[in-house]
Amino acid sequence: MNDSIERSIDKANALARGSKCTTDSLSTCLQELATELNDFGENALGFVVETAANSCASNTIELATVRLGVAEICTRLLDAIESKQPLDLAGADEVLMPLLFPVDTDETPGDERDSGEQAVLAEAAGSQDSDEETSKTGVMEVCECEDEELLREFLAEASEHMEDAEQLMLVIESQPADSDAINGLFRAVHSVKGSSGVLELKALGEISHLAESALVRAREGEITLSGTTFECALLASDFIKRQVDSLAECLAAKARLQCPRPPASLCEALQSICRTGSCSAAQIETVRQELEAFKDDLPEEERGKGSKKSPTAESMRVDSKRLEQLIDLIGELVIVETAVAKELNERDSLSATSVANRLRKTVRDVQQLSLTLKMVPVGATLQKLNRMVRDLSSRLNKPCRLAIEGGDTEVDKTLLELISDPLVHLVRNSLDHGIESDAQERLRAGKPETATIKIAAEHRAGNIIIRISDDGAGLNRERILSRAIQKELVREGDRLTPQEIDELIFAPGFSTAAEVSDISGRGVGMDVVRKNVESMRGSIRIHSEPGRGTEIELELPLTLSIIDGTVIRIGHRSFIIPTLSVIEQLQASTLEFSRGDDCMLGEFRGRYVVARKLGDILDTPHAATTSHGRVCVVVEAGSRQQIFLVDEICGQQPVVIKPLGGILDAFDFFAGGALLASGEVGFVLDLNAICTSRVGMNFCDLLEE
Repeated sequence: MNDSIERSIDKANALARGSKCTTDSLSTCLQELATELNDFGENALGFVVETAANSCASNTIELATVRLGVAEICTRLLDAIESKQPLDLAGADEVLMPLLFPVDTDETPGDERDSGEQAVLAEAAGSQDSDEETSKTGVMEVCECEDEELLREFLAEASEHMEDAEQLMLVIESQPADSDAINGLFRAVHSVKGSSGVLELKALGEISHLAESALVRAREGEITLSGTTFECALLASDFIKRQVDSLAECLAAKARLQCPRPPASLCEALQSICRTGSCSAAQIETVRQELEAFKDDLPEEERGKGSKKSPTAESMRVDSKRLEQLIDLIGELVIVETAVAKELNERDSLSATSVANRLRKTVRDVQQLSLTLKMVPVGATLQKLNRMVRDLSSRLNKPCRLAIEGGDTEVDKTLLELISDPLVHLVRNSLDHGIESDAQERLRAGKPETATIKIAAEHRAGNIIIRISDDGAGLNRERILSRAIQKELVREGDRLTPQEIDELIFAPGFSTAAEVSDISGRGVGMDVVRKNVESMRGSIRIHSEPGRGTEIELELPLTLSIIDGTVIRIGHRSFIIPTLSVIEQLQASTLEFSRGDDCMLGEFRGRYVVARKLGDILDTPHAATTSHGRVCVVVEAGSRQQIFLVDEICGQQPVVIKPLGGILDAFDFFAGGALLASGEVGFVLDLNAICTSRVGMNFCDLLEE
C-alpha cells in the first residue's frame, strides 16, 4: 500500500474520532484523500470517498452521523486496499448509507430535524468517544451481540482458524519463506477480523486488523517473519486465540460477553512492523511481560478463562447432547431387537426367521452408522501438542521436534477429550525426563542433536492404539529401583524383571526428579495417567531400552457408550466381559491346574497363566452344580492374561454401558451396568482392576463342585 494513502486514511480516521471535528474539515480531508486515491489508480475507491466528501459538504447530515460514517469508511478502505478487493458494503447500516447514498438537499435541513433524533445521535457519538477512551485503560471490553447463534458459529470457526494459525506459525518458524504457510496464516487472521467487525467485537477486530496488516507485508515479500518479527506475530496469534476462548467461555456460561483488550505494547509492536518492517527485542520483552501480568489485571471472575476449553463451548452442527441421546436410544434398540429376534426365532416359522434376520441386519447397520457420528480424527488433538513441545524444548534448552503418524485415525470425540490431558503429561515427561540434557551426549551416542518425540495412532482389533516414543536415554532402572526402595514400594533384595521395574513409575507419588519444578517432580502424574486410561476401559504399557529411548502404548476402545459383550453367569447373577478382551472360551476340564508360588496356575497354549474363580473375586457364590461343567474364559487386560472360572457362558450381545450410582459406583471391579436382552441388569467387569487385584488368589481346588 502507498504510505501516503495510508497516512491520509489515518488522518481522516483520527479527525472523525477527535473532539475538534467539523463537517467542513472532514469534507476537505476526504477530498484530499479522494485525489490521492485517483492519482494512485484507485478510481473506484476515490469515487466512494469523493461521494462521502460531498455528503459532508452538503450539511444535510448530522455531525454525529458523519463522524461515525467516516470512521467506518476508513476501516473499509484499508481492508479494500490491502486485500485488493472491491469496497465491502456488506452490513453497511444507516450510519454508513447516508454518506455513500446521500438524500436530496431539498429535504429538511439538519438543524430543523427532530431535536430528539439529534440528541440520540449526539449521545451515540459521545458514547463512542467514551468507549474509546475507556478501551485505553480498561482490561476487558464488554461486547453486545444480539445474534447468539451467529456468535456461536463465529467462535467455532474462529477457534478452528486460530488452531490452524498456530500450526502454520510453527511451519513458518522453520521455513520463513514458505508462501503457502504465510498465505494460510493471513487467511485465518483475515477471516477472524472480518467476522469480528460484523459482530462488533472491537477489541478482537483491532488486534486482528493490526496482525493482518503486518502479514500483508509478509505476503508481498516486503518483510520476513523471523526473529523478533516472528515472535511478535506469534504473540499476536496467541492473544487472538485467548480472546476467542474468553468469548466462548462467556457464551458457554451464559455470562456477560467480555473480551480482553490487546495490550498497548502489542499494538505498538505490530504498528512498528507495519511502518518499518521490524520491531525491537525490547518491545517483544515488554509485550511478554504485559501478557504475563495480564491475568493479574483481570477481574476475579474472569481469571482462568481461556486456559482450558469447556466441553460445553464446543459448537457442532448437531447438538452434542442430542447426539448422545440418539446413540443411547440406538443402543437400547439393539437390546430390544435381540429380544424380539429371540421371540421370532422360537416360532419355528420361515417368515418369522426372515423378519428377524432383516431386523437384525437393519439395526446393526443403524448402530454402526451411529457410532461414526461422533468419530473424529485424532490429528487435530495431536497437532496441538506441537506448540507445547516447541515452547518446552526452548525453555529446557533441549532441541526437539514432534513427529505425528496416523493423524487421520478416527476415535470417539468424547474419548478424545478425555485422553487429551494424559497425552500432554506423557509428552512433557518424555521431553523433561527422557531426552538427554547434554547435546554432546546425544552426538557421542550417534544420535542427531535434535531429539524426536513421535506419536503414532492406529486401529487394531477394534481398539485404537496410541504410541508415544522418544529417542532419549531410556529409563534409568537403577535410579527407579533405588527410589522405590526408599519409598518402601519394594523390599531391598527383591528380584524384579526389567518390565516390573519400569512399571514402578506408575506407583502413586513416585518420582525420580531431584527437585520439584513447575514441569515435574511431584510424583502425581503417571499414576493419574494410568487411572484415567483404565477408567476408559483402556490399558497402558511401557517399553524402554537404555540409551535407545522409551515407548508408552495406550490401548483404548473406539467408543465409550456401546460395546460387544460376552455375557457370563455366576450363580444367579449375570456379568459382562468386553468381547474384545476374550481370547478363548473352553471347558475347565480340558485344562490342567497346578499350584504356583502364591496362586493357582492353568496351562494354556504351552504357558502357565494365573487361574482364579471369578465368583471369589466378585463375592458371588458359584452354583453348586452346572449342567455342562465349569467353563473357563481366558482374558487379556493390558499385558496380563488370566483364566477366570465361571458357571456358564450365555452368549454375546451388544450392550449400552450406563454409569453406576450410589455404593456400586465405588466398587472397583465394575466399569458400569447394562440392560440385557432378558430384561436383567448385568454388570460390566473392569478387567484391568480385576487382573491387578490380589482378591481371590487362593489355593482352593478350582474344579471343586
